[in-house]
Amino acid sequence: MKRLALPALVTVAVLASGGTATALDTADQPEGKRTTPRAEDYTWAEGRHAVLAPGRTGSSEAQCPPGQVPTGGGYDAFDGGSVNLMVSTNSPTSDGWRAVARNSSSAHTMEFWAVVLCAPGTQTRSPRLVPVAR
Repeated sequence: MKRLALPALVTVAVLASGGTATALDTADQPEGKRTTPRAEDYTWAEGRHAVLAPGRTGSSEAQCPPGQVPTGGGYDAFDGGSVNLMVSTNSPTSDGWRAVARNSSSAHTMEFWAVVLCAPGTQTRSPRLVPVAR
């Protein structure tokens, strides 16, 4: 797991999710408390690298450190040439990102892994929906 200063990536991730990116200094806040995480508060994590032989399926899950939640993610792959990858799952989990893929190549082994960008916060559950009688 790497801690990186990612101001541009964080801004893109926030804007892509429909939010707004704002840089707030602690001096602007009551009692010097920040309300917006700084770029250095974000963590980039990679999941286990799965080695996929031709025709094989594998999975990888990247997890956020304690006290952080996923803000976005995906997967990456490498085979030294053209990538023949069929991704069947590419989605967030409660504490990271999960990806499942199949190597559709007939000749090349490849590496595949999940990635996630995490931010400070806690996971919240949405309320259970209750049917309304009409």
